[in-house]
Amino acid sequence: MSRKDKGKLSIFLGYAAGVGKTYEMLETAHSLKKEGVDVVAGYIEPHDRPQTSAKMEGLEILPYQKVEYKGIKLREMDLDAVLIRHPQVVLVDELAHTNTPGMRHQKRYEDIEEILNAGIDVYTTVNIQHLESLNDVVGKVSGIHVRETIPDEIFDLADQVKLIDIEPDELIGRMKEGKIYKAAQAERALQNFFARNKLILLREIALRRMVDRVNRLAVREQEKDRSRIRKEQYQGEHILTCISPSPSCSRVIRSASRLAYAFQANLTAIYVETPQLQSGDESVRRWRDENIRLAKALGAKIITVFGEDVAYQIAEYARVSGVSKIVLGRTNHRIWLGQKKGTLTDQISEYIPDMDIYIIPDGGRQKESHGKCKDRFGRGVGSSLVRTSGAPTESLGWELIKEVGILAGATLIGMGMRQYGFLDADIIMIYLLGILILSLWTSRQFVSVSAALASVLLFDLLFVDPLYSFAIHLKGYTATFLIMLSFSLIISTIISTGRKQARESTKQMYRTQLLLDNSRRMRRVDTVKGLLLELSGQILKLMNLPVVFFTIQEEKMAGPWLFPRTGMTKEELRKMVDDQERAVAEWVVANGKRAGCCTHTLPGAKAMYLPIKTSDKTYAVMGIVLEERREIPAFEYGLLTAMVNEAALVFARILKEKEK
Repeated sequence: MSRKDKGKLSIFLGYAAGVGKTYEMLETAHSLKKEGVDVVAGYIEPHDRPQTSAKMEGLEILPYQKVEYKGIKLREMDLDAVLIRHPQVVLVDELAHTNTPGMRHQKRYEDIEEILNAGIDVYTTVNIQHLESLNDVVGKVSGIHVRETIPDEIFDLADQVKLIDIEPDELIGRMKEGKIYKAAQAERALQNFFARNKLILLREIALRRMVDRVNRLAVREQEKDRSRIRKEQYQGEHILTCISPSPSCSRVIRSASRLAYAFQANLTAIYVETPQLQSGDESVRRWRDENIRLAKALGAKIITVFGEDVAYQIAEYARVSGVSKIVLGRTNHRIWLGQKKGTLTDQISEYIPDMDIYIIPDGGRQKESHGKCKDRFGRGVGSSLVRTSGAPTESLGWELIKEVGILAGATLIGMGMRQYGFLDADIIMIYLLGILILSLWTSRQFVSVSAALASVLLFDLLFVDPLYSFAIHLKGYTATFLIMLSFSLIISTIISTGRKQARESTKQMYRTQLLLDNSRRMRRVDTVKGLLLELSGQILKLMNLPVVFFTIQEEKMAGPWLFPRTGMTKEELRKMVDDQERAVAEWVVANGKRAGCCTHTLPGAKAMYLPIKTSDKTYAVMGIVLEERREIPAFEYGLLTAMVNEAALVFARILKEKEK
């Protein structure tokens, strides 16, 4: 459906609860009704406010959907009822609302997107603290961290935004009169969120954001009138920010988003995956995924690169991509073996000295909640753990057994050499040889490092007089021990780093070859069946996950075409693709968006379904069964998207040739 066929979105914006957003929306609805417009209320939250409830009288109110959650029946908008009724205008309160688990979408703004795609105009309400890019700013002002947010894109692409503005003193008066909250709740609110100084600041934030939106719309209109030559001469601002697994990175990302908005700039977020980050623990992966999700929500283009030198990777991308400004967080870097001296900013400046770099102070680490980041229902928010390649493949216990074995072997050989009159230097070389072998046989660097320290202690204990005592300071062995320890650490570090780099190079080559091979094979395909065989084969190579296809034939969905993973039969996969899975695929065909497992839409499905489509037509739906319900890692998902886009072009070519 083209943009002109979509419904129009009107947002009633407030800087705090009680300013009159819902009341104003209902007032507008009554005016529309008098003009003969078919308007209904899809969901209204009266908040026990008599004036608001009175305004609902005379309007058609669609029945709510009752959803049971932990023994409590919660009231939600009935999305299907809205689509079946199909009015000209529907009222949907609380744009940032999180739906009860089991609903089609996780967020209400996703419900609204589907309503708009059906050609229905939507009136909705939201407060300024729910905008994702302002979440940290509002949190600092109000002292409250708002969990329910909406992407700024929803706000900026709205056809109309109306600010409901009243003086803070008037709002406080409403609060004292009991028009917003009951007496006890109102008293607490006046001492906290509704303190006069906080309301003044929140109002200023809302007014500034409205001005920014108006300016952005004006600039957008000017851009349409620019000559082609001028566009070629100047491509505009391009801001780059960096994603890290730090909890405080969210503040950097939001700051970069606001800067990009102010400069009318493109925003890119780069994530440099080093071998150390690949083998990071659960919390590292969780925060990385959460920060990637945040950057996507703020409209950033996500770029993932691999390498040891983070500064070089950032600088190289900035150079080739025409980046004009870089936004970084202030970090304290400790100096380890192989690490350059200075902060990340200093290192980037060495590579690109003329680049403007903005440093965002670290306002303190955010408190990590127990387990995943969660919404009001305890669900993980964009923080599904992903299985990272490059992590150690052998168990820690087995590698420790190797360490003990090699140290014991080196010690026994050393004792034998002492009996035959070999020098201490020769025994030291045996221990160094053991460290070298251990570094080659194990994947965890700390195993070889601990072995290096243990070898020094064993040599001192068993081969330096007086025996069976740690007398490093005697007989001039101090320098020997220090050199031995340093040499062992350097050996283990070099071998470990080399192995990780080789593994990354191999993985990069494999992925690149897979994409090139996919492109070459796709060009030779001339039937739909052949296309599905080639695409499924490439995906099985990449991820070894079961693949399901539904094709569109004569405006109807046909299939499924099943391609099980290694070790799975077709019958096992067929049992997984039931009527509910088919219903998810039908939704994807109708809406042209992904849905299913690990998405916000119909997340209870067994597979993630992606549309194979061009800009104007959907040709098929591909489902990838995520048996462990883990998100597809970002880099693999990027490759997957590239394959799907190429498959859509091949579909178009095949069907065009059939029509001839």
